[in-house]
Amino acid sequence: MTVPFPDLDPYETLKIENKATDAEIKKAYRRLCLVHHPDKLQGKTEEEQALSRVEFEKIQFSHLILSDPKKRKRYDDTGSLEDIGDSDFDWFEYFSNTKTEINEESIAMDKKLYQGSTDEEEDIIESMVQSDGDFLYLFEAVPHTEVTEDEEKRLFKIVSKLVEDGVLETSKNWETYQKKRKTLFKKLLKSQKSEASEADELKKQIAGKRKLESEDDLKQLIQSKKKQSMDDLIARMEAKYAGGSKKKSSKSKKPKKSDYDIDDAEFEKLQKKMGLRK
Repeated sequence: MTVPFPDLDPYETLKIENKATDAEIKKAYRRLCLVHHPDKLQGKTEEEQALSRVEFEKIQFSHLILSDPKKRKRYDDTGSLEDIGDSDFDWFEYFSNTKTEINEESIAMDKKLYQGSTDEEEDIIESMVQSDGDFLYLFEAVPHTEVTEDEEKRLFKIVSKLVEDGVLETSKNWETYQKKRKTLFKKLLKSQKSEASEADELKKQIAGKRKLESEDDLKQLIQSKKKQSMDDLIARMEAKYAGGSKKKSSKSKKPKKSDYDIDDAEFEKLQKKMGLRK
């Protein structure tokens, strides 16, 4: 079976240098898995989920190559991934099994081991340096972080100690956050809660005109107002980023107007909150 991503650079995918050690490869792999694993995609748009699914498979493939001494040497020597796997190797089965092995339980265990470790401290330092002291960037860049007051206090304490010890240099962004800490974090917290609740609020509003049982109902509603289906969107993203075999879009029966009778203003608001574009 041919390799799934023949033009991929495994080092670039894992965001590591060519001379990376086995430990560095493992660390990079773990961090990226936590970001792109299917279990972590709740709340993302269909487009973002499609991209993350493809990226997750690229991460698995890159790790498989670089964690195997023979495969890594072959790639380093030739710069090519062609014929790097066994002819009877089933990539589809490999990707499926990997998704099963990295589940909610394993992620929870990794979080327990990671938080408070030297790995986390190194990631915090790296993120603060990269963002020029933007404290709130930690909630995007550091694995396992959640936007909660307890987490903010924990991270703030760590960063303050690193600055005090001279490990991190102070910066304008960091000083600004210290001064406006309560206001800035409250704003972030509010935006997170707002994003999480807006979809449910829209469902309730529309349910007064037609009861929506699931996300599928919302998708069907959107399909009734748009010529291009969500399946087509996902197919385009897969074709663009996965080398692309096109997937036929499923045909759905056009709903009656009485089933989805909402005005244009309400529909535009729904589109925006669901993360869809025309």
